[in-house]
Amino acid sequence: MLNFLSIFLLVYGVLAISHIVFQIILCHSDHRKQNKEAFKDFHSQYQASVSVIVPAYNEVPQILKNCIDSIVAQKIANIEIIVVDDGSKNREELIEKVYDTYQSNQNVKILLPEKNRGKRHCQKLGFDIAKGDIIVTVDSDTLLHDEDAVEKLIQRFANKKVGAVTGDVRVENKNKNILTRLITYRYWSAFHQERAAQSRFHVVMCCSGPFSAYRKEIIEEVKEKYITQYFLGENCTYGDDRHLTNLVLESGYEVAFQSDSQVYTFVPETIGGYIKQQVRWNKSFYREMLWTIKFAHQHHFYMIYDLVMQFILPFMLVVSLIAMIGQTIFYQDFGHLYQYLIVLVLIAIFRSLYGIYRTKDIGFLLFVVYGFMHVLLLLPVRFYALLTLKSTKWGTR
Repeated sequence: MLNFLSIFLLVYGVLAISHIVFQIILCHSDHRKQNKEAFKDFHSQYQASVSVIVPAYNEVPQILKNCIDSIVAQKIANIEIIVVDDGSKNREELIEKVYDTYQSNQNVKILLPEKNRGKRHCQKLGFDIAKGDIIVTVDSDTLLHDEDAVEKLIQRFANKKVGAVTGDVRVENKNKNILTRLITYRYWSAFHQERAAQSRFHVVMCCSGPFSAYRKEIIEEVKEKYITQYFLGENCTYGDDRHLTNLVLESGYEVAFQSDSQVYTFVPETIGGYIKQQVRWNKSFYREMLWTIKFAHQHHFYMIYDLVMQFILPFMLVVSLIAMIGQTIFYQDFGHLYQYLIVLVLIAIFRSLYGIYRTKDIGFLLFVVYGFMHVLLLLPVRFYALLTLKSTKWGTR
């Protein structure tokens, strides 16, 4: 038993670290590629009309107004902004403080459907009337501080094989507390490491809800499938960004990450809010994984490799944790506990090193704290999500 546990921990450590190493090699390759002059020159010539769709529900008026204002301020020509209010309970306040202020702006359209139907149906209303060649989706709590953010995002469509692009999502409220700081570093890793590695082979598996772009003709093809997705007999609500990305990939198009197109979004400031978010994200991961597997063979092998690693590594971590606890309790053997902690810390430090190298921010060492939060909080959330896949509640309404 002792030898088996040692071997299992070793195998987990090798798989986890080799996966991170592979990610770093690929994401850095993508980073260097995007910074080459030839790459920039090829993509800088692309021009297209753009429709930006902003679904809103019970948003704080000032945050929503700041979001819309930041889109209005974009320098790109031929931009159309479609805001869809999903039956907000504070609609009267939003009309007075936000929507009415754009009555004289011909580029801004405000849609006020009476019934609350969810984010996908909100976006569908925008899809149906959008006139742009490219459709950009922006969450209502997202701010585009860079006036060229949209223009930079759509440049990847110069490659006709690319059907969707996701931008770099940063954290607006990063200095609120230790949790938002941890999420800030996690977001950087999620985009500049995980998505960038996938982008090296144009197989990004989740275009982020806060800021992504799609070819209009692809949206026209898949929008009915998008709003009529069912799983275990229930109409799907959460996981809209991952499913829309899957529909693009399933259609045979490539999906990329544009690293210099940045936006800022608000993240949960409490553990309770963070858990609710992670439950939705994990549910959508497990559900959409079943979709991705069906067409993964159409794309680069890295897609299936990364998907498998994302699936099995957390379970291996849990199995080793349970075995280690049992070993410690029944045999009073603390050796494997120390081994487990060492592996956990080494993986966290190793993951943080690339962030420090790229950003010169020593704060990435907080990944050690995040590593323990991952084991004690996020792994149980993963299992809870797996056991409650049938539930379609967002947990925020």
